[in-house]
Amino acid sequence: MRLHVILIEYCTYIDISIMITVMDDLDMHDIENNHLDEENHQFGSTDSEILHNEENQSETQDMNDIGNDHYDEENHQFSSGDSEILHNDGNQSEIQVQSDNVAAQYGSCKQFIGADGSLFWIPEVEASWIPTLGSIFKDIKDAIKWYKGYALRSGFDIRKSTERKNSGITTSKYFICNRGGLPNTSTLDTISDDHNKQLRNSNCKRTNCKAFVAFKVIPHSSEVYLWRFEQQHNHKLINQDCMHLSRAKRQLNVVDQAFIHKLSSAKVGATTTYRLMCVIKGGCEFVDGLEIDWKNFTRDINSHRGTDANLLITKLQNRKENVTNFTYEYRCDKKQLNALFWADDTSKQNFELFGDGVSYCMVVVPFTGIDNHKRCVTFGAGLLCREDTNSYIWLLRSFLKCFGKAPIMVVTDQDPTMKKAIEIVLPFTKHRFCMWHITSKLPLKVSWETMNESDFKADFNSIVWDSKIAVNDFEMRWDALMVKYKLQDNKWMKDMFDLRSNWIPAYFKDVPMSGLMRTTSRSESENSTFNRVSHHGYTLNNFMNAFESVMERQRNNQIKFDFDTSNIIPIIKTPLEDMEKHASMVYTRTIFLMVQREILHSLVSCSQKSVTSGVVSDICIVKHKRTNISKKKVVVEKKEKVDIDSEWNFNTSEGDFEVEFNREDLTVKCSCMLFERFGIFCRHIFCILKIYDIQEIPSRYILKRWRRDIIPTTVLKRTFRYGDSSGNVEKVAYKAFSMLDQCLSSLSNDDKKLEEFMQKLEVFMTDIGEQSSDKLPVTKEAHIDKLYGATTNPEVVDVENPPMVKNKGSGTGKRLKSALEKATIQGNKQSRSCKTCGVKGHNSRKCLTLLNNSKFGHFSIVLVSDDV
Repeated sequence: MRLHVILIEYCTYIDISIMITVMDDLDMHDIENNHLDEENHQFGSTDSEILHNEENQSETQDMNDIGNDHYDEENHQFSSGDSEILHNDGNQSEIQVQSDNVAAQYGSCKQFIGADGSLFWIPEVEASWIPTLGSIFKDIKDAIKWYKGYALRSGFDIRKSTERKNSGITTSKYFICNRGGLPNTSTLDTISDDHNKQLRNSNCKRTNCKAFVAFKVIPHSSEVYLWRFEQQHNHKLINQDCMHLSRAKRQLNVVDQAFIHKLSSAKVGATTTYRLMCVIKGGCEFVDGLEIDWKNFTRDINSHRGTDANLLITKLQNRKENVTNFTYEYRCDKKQLNALFWADDTSKQNFELFGDGVSYCMVVVPFTGIDNHKRCVTFGAGLLCREDTNSYIWLLRSFLKCFGKAPIMVVTDQDPTMKKAIEIVLPFTKHRFCMWHITSKLPLKVSWETMNESDFKADFNSIVWDSKIAVNDFEMRWDALMVKYKLQDNKWMKDMFDLRSNWIPAYFKDVPMSGLMRTTSRSESENSTFNRVSHHGYTLNNFMNAFESVMERQRNNQIKFDFDTSNIIPIIKTPLEDMEKHASMVYTRTIFLMVQREILHSLVSCSQKSVTSGVVSDICIVKHKRTNISKKKVVVEKKEKVDIDSEWNFNTSEGDFEVEFNREDLTVKCSCMLFERFGIFCRHIFCILKIYDIQEIPSRYILKRWRRDIIPTTVLKRTFRYGDSSGNVEKVAYKAFSMLDQCLSSLSNDDKKLEEFMQKLEVFMTDIGEQSSDKLPVTKEAHIDKLYGATTNPEVVDVENPPMVKNKGSGTGKRLKSALEKATIQGNKQSRSCKTCGVKGHNSRKCLTLLNNSKFGHFSIVLVSDDV
């Protein structure tokens, strides 16, 4: 493509005007003085012309003399003197030798032989699409739309050619057949060793076709009229069956581009997305673009990496302006983004209700809790570039600023930088280490004999996981365990005992709801979910889209569980019918199943051993015995997805528990402290309530966090993916798609009504035309920004991409590995075996069996011909 900038000094004007001509292998010649006919409101040209025949310029003089075109003000049309449809200039004869009357909408044409024996083709289209010189269009866009439609029905592609301007205002425009112009004749010596370029193996489709159309702007108006038209093509036109391969049909529309972008959030690549669309639409011929075009658009999206951070910050700024109660914070180091935190209104309401315990991991930081269905709920998220104390301090302060209060307890791994940051920012929050991370190291810290040839593991777990023993009992049992297995000098055991207040359940008995989380498995589960929908090559915006998809699924699951709670009637299993019915009406279905289990155990495994009466309170001793309620019930509960870990399972526990019951205000407390740790009554309390004929759970003991429908569905259905006006348009568009699907489903069995519906759609599409075309992004970059949700992109990039750094333990390959880990890795490797003898340790080339059995040598013979 060549760009010609030509300065023309008008004879009748003093100023200098600029004419910009964009040409694709077509030259513009002999541009001289143009004259403005003030009386007829038109431009005339004496010698000015555009030559579309580069071989013989003299043959194109009939395209000059435009000054004879006259505009009829009364009839609002142009009459043409020398302007005509150029398809018979005297050098060609209209001898019809073949009529390709294709019975199809597109691609029908007639073939002719010119006087010089050359072939040319003229399209055959409907009468309403046959061009008429002087036809007026409301603007140049309307004219281009018409010519594109004509080209599509004729069977050829078009491209822009010359554009004339006067004082920066377009006066005329040319569009030519896409096969116009001469092929590139430049050559490249691929034999020489000196060249450093690679020759691309591509075919040229240009045949120097002369078909073109020219539109001229009516002075002092936005209207244009058809000025010149050449309908002869020197090549066959595209058949209807192949029109989907044409250049015009390979342009992806906005819906397809959005479809590619949306599916990328679900970790679906461009190739799979294209094939999926082909299946949806019933064939590849009904899909705009080829597979390579869809892959190229994905490439264009990924090319935004240079402004990735700035685009993300712009997107979050748009949301803050348009989404109620949306919060985000970020920090830069020398303009490079190195920390980010965000949360929306739904996340804040979740934290207000379920923020008593928070678990999180790094470097993607999902702040995770447990909702009223005992499921993971995300309060907010952050991204950190560095895993140091300062970064954690900034993140926790952003968390406090957003939510306004600190959580009761935080569960993390044993990262010392994290521990220090929590001590500084959250001094009154109980910090708990993940028990799983600690206990999983046990096989590496004690001898193999101790772990496998004794009862050490069972004894160890019975101490550290028991949430019902007192602190003094734990310390005595720990000392006894160290003496029994001779671990008094084990450094790791000493260190873990020094940190006992950060991970042993006995030290968290006085912390409300401390039994909800003892490990970071919740946040690790969140990380696993993010890993399934993203990968290491994602940009920040790619990850944000994946995060939004995960949040939408999480909140949709909350709505589904609320729906099940409201519509599934539970089965009453015990004689305490009133107690069970009341529990089923106030608790969510998941929590009710746990409460029901405690009620059941209160009848079969608990009994009152003694009672000491006071003035208003009674001290009851409840004997809890080990029972064997059939294992089948446990399986049923698994199907109901009830958590049956040891915190909730008292079947392994025996002993006496003290229950204090106030007869006046119905306050009750049990020494097992299940209510303090989990927020529901234990079986010991239910045993006493049965004896005192209490039919319902006192309201003060029904925690709000376990109640049903505490978050309105309207709040859960909010999505911060949509916030600006373009997002609202997208929501309406999805609703329109849904309504269209419903209409097609209703009419799928009635061919006549379906045909009528299609006709109405065609009429509607004709009416709306391209009314919204002016609102579309003017550039591809602007459209991609809009897909990401950044509707206003600052001219100056204020935030640059974060530096490339390696996180702790990632990619170095130098981490010290224990003997157990090395043995495990080595054991998982599949050793190769010989295909000849089947023995491991060698291959067929070195197989002794093959060598010993060989009696003949091997020779290679090369035949050389003298003729060569």
